[in-house]
Amino acid sequence: MDIDELKEKAGLLSALFPEKHDVDYISIEDYVFSTLGLEKSGIEKPEIFYKNFVHLMSHLYKDIKEIEDRLADYKAKHAALQNVKSNKAEFERRELSFFCDLNKKALREINSFIANGIRSFLFEHSYDTLNRECEREGLSDLFYNNRYKYAWHRDYYSIDYPFGIIVKLNQYVREKYQLEQFVGEERRLLKLYSDSPEQFWSKMDQYVETDRVMQNVLERVTNDYNLHKRQEIFETLNSLFSEGKYQSFITLGLIQIEGLFDDYCQIRFGESENQGTLVEKAQKTLETNEYNFLRMYPYFAFDIPLLRNEVAHKGMLRTEDAKRLAYGLVLDLNTLSQMVKSESMDKFIYAIMAHEKLIEWEPKNDGDTDELYDTLLYELLMFDKMANAHFWKVLKNPDEYSDEIEFYRKDDLPEGMIDLPGIVDVMSRLVRSEGFWKAMHRLVNQHITPTSKWVEVEEFARKMKNEYIAVLEPAAKAKCIEVSKVVG
Repeated sequence: MDIDELKEKAGLLSALFPEKHDVDYISIEDYVFSTLGLEKSGIEKPEIFYKNFVHLMSHLYKDIKEIEDRLADYKAKHAALQNVKSNKAEFERRELSFFCDLNKKALREINSFIANGIRSFLFEHSYDTLNRECEREGLSDLFYNNRYKYAWHRDYYSIDYPFGIIVKLNQYVREKYQLEQFVGEERRLLKLYSDSPEQFWSKMDQYVETDRVMQNVLERVTNDYNLHKRQEIFETLNSLFSEGKYQSFITLGLIQIEGLFDDYCQIRFGESENQGTLVEKAQKTLETNEYNFLRMYPYFAFDIPLLRNEVAHKGMLRTEDAKRLAYGLVLDLNTLSQMVKSESMDKFIYAIMAHEKLIEWEPKNDGDTDELYDTLLYELLMFDKMANAHFWKVLKNPDEYSDEIEFYRKDDLPEGMIDLPGIVDVMSRLVRSEGFWKAMHRLVNQHITPTSKWVEVEEFARKMKNEYIAVLEPAAKAKCIEVSKVVG
């Protein structure tokens, strides 16, 4: 190659590269602020802000890596079962698919947080988040993990989590501990189960026996309007368990798991000839509470149906430890029956709570009942977003629930006591009274003005006005019309 040809090639190569200029380098901190669309000078503590960004991104990396590794594992296991023809393999495939979908949803949530939530999250956490994490300061951890659902509930995204144990513990911790102790005690018992299953089951078996748990389940079923149709079946279950006939108890008890979910659906969604399979019933009822769904659905969707199918096809469970399974099933029935009972009583519980507040009221002046009606009104306002539609229907039209209400009537009540039918009657009459609508008028006049308004009060007053204006007596209706002039 001659000298001219070398010069030509050198010229061509030099043309491919830009001419070197002086470069203004930017610090990584400034680069981060620029990427986030923020002016560093506008941040009160930019060094903490940047440190928190790095700390947050480290958590994001760990969460995404954990999910991706889990997905790879579950997909491989699903592929390995693809050609296995058995009932057990089918349920395992369904379970793996469920957890794959759950983890993919978590990835989408994290991606959305990265795109849309990082800036606001960093502004909301202006303290040194890494230092707080090292100090294990519980309240800060609580808020920090609230960045997205996966950080808050990560345990429930693993197929290996002991969901069945959570179901069994659910009612136990509520009976034994105060609300603020639930989580700590549950974690302690889960650790005991992990470290020493023998000690864990010994503790649970003692609870079943000393607290007469199966007898309590029977009493719960007997004394609830929506469950008492199962009284005879649960009397049989109680007898079988107390007599140690564990195989028979399991066979009948597993069927009642689906029966209780059917009742759950009937209460929540109304009468229907077919609410679907056990899995569909569990999904419909549990998904209305995201926390319960994550904790309980996998057990009722994948473990219980497998046991029930074995009973259906073979007439019994092939196990050498039927007693262990029976004691566990008692705990399942204890949790589920209480959940159904709570749903059954949900339409009445707020009336009971409001009535208890009214009992505490004492008039400051003879004949002055304004404060009584104000108390009732504020209680109902507080319940507006909490109580379900059935509560408001009971309050307005108790006759539509007469059979259910009469089920709870108590004969020979002690003097000064009131039963559920009496509470519903009192509350329903008070809400239709002139005094209540006077209180409503005072409330809207106070909190809805041309310059400001309390939106929740306006929405509540309008809802109540629309529901009641057509059914009120003249005096109360006149006050309701005055309320209507304020809220529209």
